[in-house]
Amino acid sequence: MPAAWFICGYKTVLGSTASSSYRYCMMDDFTPAIQTDKGAWSESEILGGNAVVKVRASDPVLATIAVTPGFIRISTHVSLTDTLGDLTTSQRNSILVKIQALGYSLTEVQSSLPTNWISVTLKQVLKFITQRRLDSRWDTATKNILVDGPVQACRSIESVDAEVQ
Repeated sequence: MPAAWFICGYKTVLGSTASSSYRYCMMDDFTPAIQTDKGAWSESEILGGNAVVKVRASDPVLATIAVTPGFIRISTHVSLTDTLGDLTTSQRNSILVKIQALGYSLTEVQSSLPTNWISVTLKQVLKFITQRRLDSRWDTATKNILVDGPVQACRSIESVDAEVQ
């Protein structure tokens, strides 16, 4: 069964209190379709209130996810050892724009990922994205969940990859 890597956001479900409010990865909205395929998905929360997610599902389900607002498919490569040198300039720029939108500076990107992506692997890009995230917290004044807390470690990309084979 095919697999794909995505970046997607989190949804917030607000109750009247902190204990009745929560966030969940938007990929969970596709859990019934993925399970129907006997597929699976796993995530690592990243900056910007987003997650990098590996999904194993049928091609039609992966195609539906890819065109859903709030989801970006990270190339057609799946193996962490795949090089991204075959990406078009447009595809590479789309990934770079998304990385910056997550909260990484252009300087950080340029110091970690070479301008010429001929030898850059999917693993290098995903490890860069999973460097850090911000903790979420309940804000009593606005009665909302904010993602502006202390820097936290992300789940390793290797563990996400290993969980969805």
